[in-house]
Amino acid sequence: MSQKANPYRAPRVAALLTLCAGLAACEQPVAQWVDPSPVATGMPSPLAHPPFTPYDSTLREGTAEAQFLLTQDQLRELGAVTLLAGALDSLSASRASLSAVASLPPMQMAPAPTASLGDSDTPADSLRCARSLRLAIAVGRGRVATWWRRAPGGRVHLVAAWRDTIPAESRLGAWRGPIMVDTLDQGPRDAQASDRGAYGCARPAPSLAVDRLNGYVHVAYALTGPEGPGVFYAHQMDPRAGFEPPVAVLYGERLGEARVASHGELVAVAYEDPNSRGRVMTSVAISRTAGHLFEERLAASGGTTARDPYVAVRGKAVVVGWSDFGTATAEPVFTIRRAILR
Repeated sequence: MSQKANPYRAPRVAALLTLCAGLAACEQPVAQWVDPSPVATGMPSPLAHPPFTPYDSTLREGTAEAQFLLTQDQLRELGAVTLLAGALDSLSASRASLSAVASLPPMQMAPAPTASLGDSDTPADSLRCARSLRLAIAVGRGRVATWWRRAPGGRVHLVAAWRDTIPAESRLGAWRGPIMVDTLDQGPRDAQASDRGAYGCARPAPSLAVDRLNGYVHVAYALTGPEGPGVFYAHQMDPRAGFEPPVAVLYGERLGEARVASHGELVAVAYEDPNSRGRVMTSVAISRTAGHLFEERLAASGGTTARDPYVAVRGKAVVVGWSDFGTATAEPVFTIRRAILR
């Protein structure tokens, strides 16, 4: 299939090529597994306790059922990240400092919208997809939110919002936004999009992280763009500006879960591999340039079905976790794999 190049998916091409050309490490492995193979744990699978309920495009935000399922999703994610904490602490590399390989200054982005989305605990949006809202604390600066928003033609847009801290008044201001993150999703009436799997609101929620060292906002998600389905990543370096253009982590054949974690220059995206056939695989993409360039993509899982991936990073350490299904009827087992950066 011939596709016209999309400049929105290829930001700073010349700058990134120059960056990589200047790094002797670009053609060398960035990370190596500490665990030669995945390690099954005795910890409960987040997918089983409570059992996961599939996403549904007909579910409406604001209903009791939607709120109940969102709470379960958030508890499931919090539990999974907690399960990774011990494995991360076990690596001495998590206490090492990652030397800056290279960095790029923020792009000159248009100012972020300042329209008020209310001063409730969550930003107001009547078009929000149920179960898609994710919130994070920006230490010293306020709160950040991201979510899927319904758009014409069965599409969705990925948007974000800020709720800034007002130091002089010791309180939070109103939410401002929506700030567009990605608007290239394809709907059922777009060319060759209707047969690509999930569309509309029936898709995994985005993953959100705010870095405690540099304050950057990181978002990972799955979307069906004009080029096809894939895993994508975007970040915002300046809270008063828009998000920089998204980059593709990996194109494939279907949508799946994707989650992001960061610690300074180290950013990792764990995802259900969109190219895995038959059994679902978990992989991880690693960046040492605060998300500007993903230098390594590693297959984490083995030959079983590996769903619902999570990731934690610190220093020079990366830990990936997922729910492993040995058979279709077996109870899922929470499985991890640890890696260190050289």
